[in-house]
Amino acid sequence: MKNYLPKIDIFPDDSFYAPSGFNQKPWFRSHRFIIFVTVFLISAIASLAYNYSRPAIYRSSATLLTSAMTAIDREETTTANVQHVAIQKQILLGHELVAETLTRLQASSTDEAVLKLTAYDIQNFLTVEPITDTNLVEIRAEGTDPEFLPLLVNTWVDVYQDARADDIKKLTGNTSRIIEDEMKGLAEKIEAKRAELENFREINDISSAGRDENEPLARLNGINDSLNKASEDEVKAKANLDAIKSAIARDQAVVPDQDRGSLQDLEKRLQDLREKMVEFDKKFTRDYLNKQPALKIIPEQIKKLEAEIIKKRAYGKDLALTEAENKYAAAQQTVIEIRAQLADQKKLSAAFTTKFAEHDALKSDLEGLEQLYRETQERLVQIETSQKEKYPQVTVISRAYLSMDPVRPDYSRDALIALVSSLLLGLFAVWIFEYLTRKHEQPSPITLSGIHLYNPNVSDMLNYQQAAAQPIEQKQKNALASPLYRELSVLQLRMLLNASNLKGKQVISLLLSGLTLDEAASLKAEQIDLVTSTIAITGSAPRILTISRALNSLFAQSDGRPAWDNDKPASPNDLAAVLLCAAVDSGLPNPDEITAETIRHSYIVYLVRQGLRLSDLEQITGYLEPSVISSYSPYSPPQQGLNIADIELLHPALESIG
Repeated sequence: MKNYLPKIDIFPDDSFYAPSGFNQKPWFRSHRFIIFVTVFLISAIASLAYNYSRPAIYRSSATLLTSAMTAIDREETTTANVQHVAIQKQILLGHELVAETLTRLQASSTDEAVLKLTAYDIQNFLTVEPITDTNLVEIRAEGTDPEFLPLLVNTWVDVYQDARADDIKKLTGNTSRIIEDEMKGLAEKIEAKRAELENFREINDISSAGRDENEPLARLNGINDSLNKASEDEVKAKANLDAIKSAIARDQAVVPDQDRGSLQDLEKRLQDLREKMVEFDKKFTRDYLNKQPALKIIPEQIKKLEAEIIKKRAYGKDLALTEAENKYAAAQQTVIEIRAQLADQKKLSAAFTTKFAEHDALKSDLEGLEQLYRETQERLVQIETSQKEKYPQVTVISRAYLSMDPVRPDYSRDALIALVSSLLLGLFAVWIFEYLTRKHEQPSPITLSGIHLYNPNVSDMLNYQQAAAQPIEQKQKNALASPLYRELSVLQLRMLLNASNLKGKQVISLLLSGLTLDEAASLKAEQIDLVTSTIAITGSAPRILTISRALNSLFAQSDGRPAWDNDKPASPNDLAAVLLCAAVDSGLPNPDEITAETIRHSYIVYLVRQGLRLSDLEQITGYLEPSVISSYSPYSPPQQGLNIADIELLHPALESIG
């Protein structure tokens, strides 16, 4: 039986790591509260003192409607004139108006403060602000005396109105003289233009102001009318000739109008004899008719009438054709002669048109001068009768009045800003104090060979540090669902690995890779592939896991097989005993709580905190009860879950083993 040295337990002073509930001062005596109150009070008192020490500023204003300076006899326009308003602003702030305003104020006041004012002081009181898109101008004065400001603004407005009235009065006289001179010059130009127009009419034989009423154009119009009539007669003669020729071609009777009556009589007589002959033929024979002397001559009369009608028709046809041809020839000759006259007259009319255009230009010039003369005369009459000097081009929309409400500063608003700023400054001072006086954590306990640094309160200390390092949201979640097993930190797991032998390191590394203790106990050499660094898990939850380079190196030390894979198979209890020995040798508090479930729980928490989807957890850890999976939901960050490929599977504690 081996003899062991007695265990020596040493632990430094842990008062700094004690929970905040121990030896805590009252909140009103803490350094944070004292610093906050001191900075807040100093800042608040200084800012409030400055705020209420500022004098109240009052404002008094009047509104004017001003229009652009058009001609004195023209109507004012209603369209906004930005340029004019800007000019009036400069005039209102001009030195002359300010000096005159000061003179009137001092003349009507016995107040010493008013008598001591200068033009520069008055100018500092006054401002002019044009109202956008209008001809309105707001003139205002700001100062600490509310009763003096309306008097100043109203006096300023009166001075401006008087100055405008004087300007308009001068402008009226000047405009009248200018217009009278314009009228004299226009009268002389009108007389000269009239003489020139009359002389031009005499030279060019222009007798009428109407263009078509003069002889050349009237004659041209007459010839045009004659040509139209002659052309119409020519068309009619041609049509008549064509009609006669057509009738002759169809062997119709064509006779002159004067012979048409006699031809019709002959044809009527012939028709009557033929009808009688037809009646006699019905009653008598031809032999009987030839024996009657009275009836015998009827056929002879018919033959004579037929010969006479043929002769008359031949004569009439020749006569009508000749007459139609003569009329058509005469019409053609008339058209030719009229067109010759029209060509000559067009030349004369063109020359006359050019002269008449010059006449119209002279006449238009004369009419323009006469119209301008009448307009100028009307302007002069308006100036003499409208008395524009009584109505200056400025209208006072509203005059200044006494106002006892200051426009600035806003004491309540500025006081609230001062208090809020002081509050923020106090909080900032506390943060600066904490930042400058932050203490560093003491180094972790060191395990020496045969000596275990131990403290009865170390478990509480570690649990307190772990809880303090968690976010507030995580603390709230853990408060609702506390874990079934203890979570080991990276430092504790490294201490556990450093205190383990090869078998213990392999077991811990397998647990930190997703295997259960049963799966680790039943692991065989054929399940381990050192080339691809993978392990094929069989059983109820088959899967293939990637092992770390450190675990691959550990298996290489045992010839590619687990260190417990020998003639006698290892049981889960044997591996649990290996873990307990490593926990005791590591010097960690409560070694009986460091089990396979504790190590496996720490690895699952590490995966979930990276954002791994809980539904994908079984692909690494194997089958888990739904209640167990849901118990890890408080560790999941508030974001969409990640795939296995998007997280780090290697636990940080396995990075430094070999």
